[in-house]
Amino acid sequence: MSTTTTQSQPRKPTARPTVWRLLSSKYVDLLICGFVAWLVCFAFGLQSFFISITTILWVVEWFWCRDRLIPTVGEYCLGIRYLTSSSSQVVADIQVIHNKLKLNGFLLGAGVVDLSLAILFFCGWTFLGKAVFLGIQVGPPLALVYWIFTGFLFFISSGNLLSGSKQALWVVPAAHLATGIEFFISYPVWKPLLENDLSYPPWVTPAFVHMIKSQSFFFLEVFGVWSLFVVASLVFSRKHLIN
Repeated sequence: MSTTTTQSQPRKPTARPTVWRLLSSKYVDLLICGFVAWLVCFAFGLQSFFISITTILWVVEWFWCRDRLIPTVGEYCLGIRYLTSSSSQVVADIQVIHNKLKLNGFLLGAGVVDLSLAILFFCGWTFLGKAVFLGIQVGPPLALVYWIFTGFLFFISSGNLLSGSKQALWVVPAAHLATGIEFFISYPVWKPLLENDLSYPPWVTPAFVHMIKSQSFFFLEVFGVWSLFVVASLVFSRKHLIN
């Protein structure tokens, strides 16, 4: 009587996140913690403690998620998750969620930067109590509505990019086109308002403030180039969208 043995199939290597994806996840964590910290600091007049509070929130989030083997906000957005061993208390490895592997660096980078713009606009009312819409300067409470609404446009754009949604093919260009047209119409009013009425946090150095005020306001040009880059990345990477 002869016996045969079957050789086990080699285990497919676990897809590990790249260094850039890991760094991007840490940046998103820091961005979200900074957003929460800034709202707390602005509400209680603790602006000078912003960096300390942001660091504390970031460390607490990292330890809390690590202890429970769950992704942080940044890891969730970038598609990184933990694999556990047979013992639920031990982290065996971290990997990239399979579908997220299809998202190339251009899509992920565009999503992270759009998320940064969303957070910037969400906090805009704390730096400038006024706003300009279609060339008309408005004050509170309409200014608050403007900052939040514009932030949501970039937030939706970022969400579609980072999730790999096929809706991004029309949502992202529409969001950038709408904001681009509005910025272009309001540019003559925005320029002196941002140069003269913008309030800077305590940690911003006087040299940086002087540099900003002495240079011409070029946000419109930078935003135009960035929008073209985002739309081009989306069009050329459309086959990588996952849902």
